[in-house]
Amino acid sequence: MAVWWCLTIAFIVAGYSARPASAQVLYGSIVGTLTDQTGAGVPKATVTVTNKSTGLKKEATTDDAGYYSIPNLPEGTYDLAITAGGFRPYTQKDLNISINAVRRVDAALQVGGLTEEVSVEASTALLQTTRSDVSVSLETKAIENLPLSGYHNFQTLINLVPGATPGRSGCSGA
Repeated sequence: MAVWWCLTIAFIVAGYSARPASAQVLYGSIVGTLTDQTGAGVPKATVTVTNKSTGLKKEATTDDAGYYSIPNLPEGTYDLAITAGGFRPYTQKDLNISINAVRRVDAALQVGGLTEEVSVEASTALLQTTRSDVSVSLETKAIENLPLSGYHNFQTLINLVPGATPGRSGCSGA
């Protein structure tokens, strides 16, 4: 009977002293609050972080109080850029992000002139007005890099052209 009590007490003590296992964390985070010169939060500002070694970019938008959070960042060195309408751009370089760490970057934005930029990009479709046929040119490199089996000769490539109806002759290879 004494052995049973000793085992019961040992299990109870072991149960209370056991620490819960935690999962391995592989990422870090950046959080912060953006304010203006009066201390008020800056809403709808765009916060972008760029990993200097991999080029990975992540973006967040501040809420109504100026708070932002960019989670799940792999360990590395990042550049932070902030843009908001009516404020000067803000940048901070060489932020070290560690695994399982939250880096806080608060910023006070300076009022700047409102600038507008209009960018117009247009390209004209090449229209052949001297002939009424439709043609497609495929570069050799594009054909060689196709991840499709069964298209190893030029006659079967017609099946890849949208709207084309391949012919059914004996020597087409299809």
